[in-house]
Amino acid sequence: MEIKFFKIYILGLFVYLFFPFCAKAMEIQSFTNLPVTGDFVVGPAKVEILVNPGENAVRNLQITNRTGQMMNIFIDIEDFTGDETAGTALLGNETGPFSLKNYLFPEPRTFKLSHGERGIIPVNINIPENAEPGGLYGSVIVRAEPDVPTLEEEEGKTKGQVVISSRIAALFFVRVAGNVFEDGILKSFSADKKFYQKGPISFTLLYENKGSVHLNPYASIEITNLMGKKVDEIDIAPWFVMPGFSRSKVLNWEKRIAFGRYEAAATAKVNRGYQDIIDEQKINFWVIPLKHLAIGASVIIFFALIITFIGSKFEIKRK
Repeated sequence: MEIKFFKIYILGLFVYLFFPFCAKAMEIQSFTNLPVTGDFVVGPAKVEILVNPGENAVRNLQITNRTGQMMNIFIDIEDFTGDETAGTALLGNETGPFSLKNYLFPEPRTFKLSHGERGIIPVNINIPENAEPGGLYGSVIVRAEPDVPTLEEEEGKTKGQVVISSRIAALFFVRVAGNVFEDGILKSFSADKKFYQKGPISFTLLYENKGSVHLNPYASIEITNLMGKKVDEIDIAPWFVMPGFSRSKVLNWEKRIAFGRYEAAATAKVNRGYQDIIDEQKINFWVIPLKHLAIGASVIIFFALIITFIGSKFEIKRK
């Protein structure tokens, strides 16, 4: 009896020490009267976490079914890398340069959700003791398929069953504590044109990350007129840039603007963790509303002709 108890104790200790991700179980919440929107929601979309080598951490992922039907949920793991526009590119079966997929353990990997149900699954992040300081990047892919396949029809006749699958990725940004290389710079700031007749004015910021961890730059654009007076300021929320990549941020200045020359000054503020570094670039653009100028010129010419005509008549009568 004592030997059997000892074996059970050893087995339980082994599971606790070497499989910490089994400690938490999935939770399902039900919501009544949830509107049918034909989709499912995954959150949070982005998880940032700082861990030490050899440390285990858990973050919950929420999946809400709003499709109006029972869905089969499948969980996959992929690495991702940088991209200039979207910021990330999923790598499928490939291993990324800062791979995290072997350290992510979501449980369970398959389950069902009815409409109006939310599944909360724990995602365990197990970093090995020999992990080097820096960034590790992976994604938890949530794939949903209807429990009952959709019937495809052709000319009013049933053709066959089709399974429609949707995928949503939750991105995990893990930073392993230690000395890391942080280096980023505002590479360029531009407007899409030099001359405008009217708004909106489209600005593009291009930020380059030359370090070994992802950075979250944020910026502000100050608009001044020809006299140097500030007419507007645009605050830009942080966006992430993967290590070794550049990423552009495009935004439009929608405010109504008057005729004249304007100066746009962009300041990208990057907090690197140990100090604030500010890069600043300036560009100029002109606003010349040709339509308004043409109307104004026509009005001026019209009144000039009237005045000339009246003046000529007055001169004739005076003679």
